[in-house]
Amino acid sequence: MKNARAWIGVASLGIILAAVLFTGCAKEPKKAAWDVDLLAPLITTTFTLEDVIADSLLETAQDGSLILLYRSELFGLRLDTVLTVPDTSIAYRYGLPIPGPVNFAAGSTVVSQTGTSTLDVDDVQLRTLYLRSGELDVSLTNMVASTVISTFLLPGATYLGQPVSIVQPVGPGTPLSPTVGLIVRDLSAHQFDLRGPDLDQVNSLSTQFNVQLDPNGNGAQVTSQDSVIAFASYIGLIPQYAEGYFGQRNLEVGPDTTSVDVFAGITSGILDLEQVTARIKVLNGIGVDGRIRINSLTSINTNTGASVPLTHSIVGNPINLNRAQDLGGSFQPSVWQTTLDGDNSNIDAFVENLPDQLSYAAELEVNPLGDISNGHDFLYYESALSAQLEVEIPLRLIATDLTLQNTLVPELPGSAEGHAILSGDLRLFATNGFPFSAGMRMEIVDMDGNLLANIPVTGLVDAGLVGANGLVHTPVLSRCVATLTEDQVDLLYTDARIRLSTVFNTADQTEHLPLLASYTMDLQVTSGTHYLVNGDE
Repeated sequence: MKNARAWIGVASLGIILAAVLFTGCAKEPKKAAWDVDLLAPLITTTFTLEDVIADSLLETAQDGSLILLYRSELFGLRLDTVLTVPDTSIAYRYGLPIPGPVNFAAGSTVVSQTGTSTLDVDDVQLRTLYLRSGELDVSLTNMVASTVISTFLLPGATYLGQPVSIVQPVGPGTPLSPTVGLIVRDLSAHQFDLRGPDLDQVNSLSTQFNVQLDPNGNGAQVTSQDSVIAFASYIGLIPQYAEGYFGQRNLEVGPDTTSVDVFAGITSGILDLEQVTARIKVLNGIGVDGRIRINSLTSINTNTGASVPLTHSIVGNPINLNRAQDLGGSFQPSVWQTTLDGDNSNIDAFVENLPDQLSYAAELEVNPLGDISNGHDFLYYESALSAQLEVEIPLRLIATDLTLQNTLVPELPGSAEGHAILSGDLRLFATNGFPFSAGMRMEIVDMDGNLLANIPVTGLVDAGLVGANGLVHTPVLSRCVATLTEDQVDLLYTDARIRLSTVFNTADQTEHLPLLASYTMDLQVTSGTHYLVNGDE
């Protein structure tokens, strides 16, 4: 929370400011040095709860109390989970079936072949495929002593409503020195009918390959050694839209974890919330019916090692999902939703665990009733099946030793061998209008977090005075002082860090106190530093 985070930076800010004020002083010829005690104002500011929690996470109720709204995706299944189109190659080879030689006139057709290649897409039976991206590489090897012109046709494909053909001339060659030509076609926005020539197949790429001798050439004498070889390769096909039957299959989701940042920085303590309401939504943006089972959902606090599994009827029981609606160019996802509260679940304990991770495991049945769409399952590139968690927390709470912790790398002038800072203190004056007190612990630690020294902090930021209605009626002024000794300053010049822990306690440990949007804390921070002028070498 920003109150705590601001105090983290202040510890070094006082030292830095005092040093900067004197680093410009010219040294005397005899390098005289003297001690100076400096009191410098650093910060005057006002904090509200909006400085602690992002505005996007807060709503204000009619009575002025605040509500925390947190939304996070638990997991999502997207295009590459449901459908992956592998690279596919088709080969065409032509050689004279007799030893020859045979004379072919200019413009003669020497190859005319039609073929069908099947996309290997597991249990998916595609009828229609619109491509977002991909390419078709056509390589032609010519061993005939004439320029040849190849025409590669895709009978089932269109681009902007027009048939697709690729024409490629390749110069003359010989069996010992063939000529190779390569042409690459961008397949973005191409549409494929995968039902084959008779419209009764699935996953079928129909092609037609023709080769003729250059009409403007001299023809060629061809033997059985003179070949024309073509390779057509579909590479990196990414669907924009696909339609067909996506099969009846089971997909595992997890086990895995997702991060939660709303409680970032809280390392220990107890947060008792008066009320927590959560909603779990499952959005199906894929044109298939589904049945999902959430086998586990657990709140994990990696700082404390505590885990709280969610208990609710949603866990372990099947959820039937309707398919999305195809709107012709876009889609409307179906939505399944359930509400969790203190009466039907342990959502309070789940959230009060202050998780920084959520673990989950689920399984999804695709088309549990089979091909009830008669081959009209669909998906778009943007389609997804996702589970989302929404948590609504009215900020009425009891905080007991709720500890926020952060570690600062101070940026100090000079070096360990020569610096002018002898000692100093940080003085915090707080007029607190919040219903909680704040105590501070400051430590010097090494790069691995091992404790090197404690920085004494005297005083406590007292809570504002709370009336019988649970609201703060009078802010309270407090003073805290943190003192750095000369040895501790020296430690900070050895790549040490300052670790600050701020401990919050609500004024009433028996009643949940509301946090209002109008609550503020006025802060003034000053630095008193014992400084050796011209002490840096």
